[in-house]
Amino acid sequence: MDTYSNIKAYRGVGLDIKGYKEAETSRGLAWSCKVYLHNKMLGLVSNNGDGGMTRVEIDPALQTALVAELKANGYQLQLTFQGLAMDEPTDAPEWFDMAITQMVDEVAQLRRLKRLGKTHLIVLQHSSSPEFSFYKAAPTDSSVARIRRQLGADLACIMNAEITAL
Repeated sequence: MDTYSNIKAYRGVGLDIKGYKEAETSRGLAWSCKVYLHNKMLGLVSNNGDGGMTRVEIDPALQTALVAELKANGYQLQLTFQGLAMDEPTDAPEWFDMAITQMVDEVAQLRRLKRLGKTHLIVLQHSSSPEFSFYKAAPTDSSVARIRRQLGADLACIMNAEITAL
């Protein structure tokens, strides 16, 4: 799964996850979040952590439309869990449920990348693509020039500005 491409895909649709909260329960992890489309709240998504279904409080017709847009923008579901392969859901609400659950993790990763981008250069190299490399240097003109000289032709892109813009 390419988390960065997925983040760009759902942001391209106008989706955002906000207000994520989690709590450990005796049976698992309970969590909830609010789903926004173009800065307008669509509804709440939650799981009480007891192994049951995720509750999606968004109109099923809207879920179907959003699934079509997400797929058109290239959003990919992670279809492996603990080494086991799963089938991609064919039912739009089930696909949307799985996507939102995955987006929660992707939003958390984006936050970590944005925080890390203040103190590190985030670099995409040809030799390690599609994974990012991190260099402990604040993103200044001199550190960027130094990394460009150091990596030479292996440097594909310095990602700090693009990640900050997401």
